[in-house]
Amino acid sequence: MTQTIRLEGADELIKKLDSIQAMKRVKAAIKAAAEDLQGRMREYPTHTSRPNPLIKLDPKVRRGFFYHLRKGDIEVPYRRGQSPGSQKLGQSWTVRSQNYGFKAIIGTNVSYARLVQDSAQQTSYHRHTGWITTKQAVMLYGGDALRSIEDAFKQEIEHE
Repeated sequence: MTQTIRLEGADELIKKLDSIQAMKRVKAAIKAAAEDLQGRMREYPTHTSRPNPLIKLDPKVRRGFFYHLRKGDIEVPYRRGQSPGSQKLGQSWTVRSQNYGFKAIIGTNVSYARLVQDSAQQTSYHRHTGWITTKQAVMLYGGDALRSIEDAFKQEIEHE
């Protein structure tokens, strides 16, 4: 004698589990959060810069400045994104996804980025002109990023 057990709603349950496994909302939230942080890092400061006072006060800085000026590495006045030494830092920030969209890496390959936007190596000049550092970006906007990812996770579980 054969017994049949019929599980009602199995198809819907399997569909829901497949959807949860894909985690499309979570991956989209991770990508959106990374793109938001990328945008924050791309922002140029609004504070207008003044001539670096160290050029007048520090002979080593002055020699370096005029050496690079003669070489053509720098231009006076400096024109953001157009002067010879500019590698267009703001535009260079990129987002790369890894682990099937569960990880996002935000970065730049500009050679001088650490002096402008790294919290440990940022020069006082760039700090005073208002460049945001990676650490500041995470402190200011990382909470919002985490909340949006958590919300997406809850939606994934509750609403599928």
